[in-house]
Amino acid sequence: MTDEERDTFLKFLRDLKVNKKDYSTFEESLGILQNYAATKGLIDEDIDLLADIIINTELGILDYQLIDKKVINIYYSVFFYMMLKKERLERHIARIIYVLTKPEDVTRRDVSRLLNLHQKYSKPRKHIIVLLSLFKSYKPELVPEKIQSINTESVWKPIPEILRLMLQDAKSRLESQQTQDLHSECFNWNVFEFMKTKKTVAPLLPPVGYFQIGSNIFKEKDTKSIFEISSTEELGKLHLSVELPCNAISLLSNIAGYHLLTFADFHYQSRFSYNLYNTLVRAFILENEKFSTEEINKLLDITIEFSQYMQQDILVVNRFLDEYLYFNTGEYQSKLLVLLQWMTSVSISDLQEKILVHVQNMFYESTLSMKCEIIRTLKMLITNLFVSQAFEECSHKTPAPFLGQGAVDNLEEAIPILTKTTKTLIVSGLNIHSYDILLLSEALSFYEEICILENRSTIMSFTLAPPAVIYGGFITKHCAILSKVCKLLLRYRNRCLQLKNRKIQKLYKKKFNTISIYAQDIVEALWYDEPFKKRSNMYFLRNVPTRAMEDLKHCNLNCLLNISNHYAILPYKCILNKTGLSINTREAAMSVALYYYPTISEFLDIFQN
Repeated sequence: MTDEERDTFLKFLRDLKVNKKDYSTFEESLGILQNYAATKGLIDEDIDLLADIIINTELGILDYQLIDKKVINIYYSVFFYMMLKKERLERHIARIIYVLTKPEDVTRRDVSRLLNLHQKYSKPRKHIIVLLSLFKSYKPELVPEKIQSINTESVWKPIPEILRLMLQDAKSRLESQQTQDLHSECFNWNVFEFMKTKKTVAPLLPPVGYFQIGSNIFKEKDTKSIFEISSTEELGKLHLSVELPCNAISLLSNIAGYHLLTFADFHYQSRFSYNLYNTLVRAFILENEKFSTEEINKLLDITIEFSQYMQQDILVVNRFLDEYLYFNTGEYQSKLLVLLQWMTSVSISDLQEKILVHVQNMFYESTLSMKCEIIRTLKMLITNLFVSQAFEECSHKTPAPFLGQGAVDNLEEAIPILTKTTKTLIVSGLNIHSYDILLLSEALSFYEEICILENRSTIMSFTLAPPAVIYGGFITKHCAILSKVCKLLLRYRNRCLQLKNRKIQKLYKKKFNTISIYAQDIVEALWYDEPFKKRSNMYFLRNVPTRAMEDLKHCNLNCLLNISNHYAILPYKCILNKTGLSINTREAAMSVALYYYPTISEFLDIFQN
């Protein structure tokens, strides 16, 4: 090590002490300091300078409450021991002890240790006298009377003015942030007060309120009002002693209310369910014309949020949906579909009669965008069923917290019913809308999600996309869709490889064969230029009349869907050709695929052999 290195870090420390912001070389200089200290050690003067900077900063942080003092207090005994053992750091550590010491920290043993340390020196050390004086002020019976008081400023210099100003600014920023956090954490219980309602009509969503019949003498003394809860921490501590409002629906104001409802007693939850059902029927069926769209939307929003918070359905909402959907004219359809996603505790018969019948009717009467939304709804419903009941992490025997609801009767029966219905809707939708790209993308996303869920689940289920989805995606003009088809077939292949049990392989033999045909058809078209030659052995183009094929012979059909000429890939080929690259062979097209659409490249690498 050279003196230049020592000069560098000393200049760094002095600048840091004076200016407090030598940021440009902080990391570099700190590295030099660490390396020098580890290899050659520091002399007393350097240690004093470094300790002075550290102690000043730490004391400033404590003074301006930029750190929780309890965290530092944990190490009080460690600091005290270090002060007794580290002579060169004694004066600096004593300053920390002085700031941290509380009356309960003063013990006879620590006073004796300080007195022994005091007697060790021929010349009295002011920092030890200051500590003994402090201890004497807390517990005079433990410290000799001869110990005199002394001014701390004669022992330790105050925090430098520049550092003090910087810490003061930091304190202001912290207080401002804490104020913002407090406002953001406080729960608003008045969200329903500003709804537009006719004066002669009782509000659909009541504000939070209490009323009590009888004397306060019989009221429990330790109960808290919900208005006293200002943070999630307080909610966790007090939720068992919170006095719940009389109108349970008013708790749907915020997340604190959702929590209190979820873990309330059975009788309160039953009362809430009764009130919620009557409110929904009143808003949608009996007195629909009396309430504004804003109020009804708000009612649906908070009901959805409550289900999402609990991660389960609400039985009375399921009953309401069954009654209302017969008369539904398309209003609020998107939000009603979100509620359908959480119907995870219905029986198999209710699933078929009270959900899927309505969903099918809605699907055939809806627009393209709504059809996509319905497919997403069914995907989410199946996902919620898997997550709640079909994974190893699930506690199948533990009832749900809200009303102790149980799981669906037989999940292994429910999943095939849902996937079969969804398959019918998807194929119908693709035919109705001429294989529109939006619906095709939604269908592929559905089957990809189902494959992922089945791969993780504990139930025996293997759902395959129908030929309409696989081949519709293959002949699309969009490379992203073609890639999704290839990715889905790769997922199916991986699933097959994982199912090594002979009984399972026998059970799914037909599905394995279908996957093989899907893959062979697409590989024959993309790589071997034979999509129209072996139609009798494949699904793809099997139903195209032979006469039509003969009329199109002059078009060289077999080459039109290969990796080089497929019209989902032509845009890439065109742009790259303009840059001067020549992509005239399958091998060149495969190299392009490796970098621009790697899923297709991976699919061909795996399946062409």
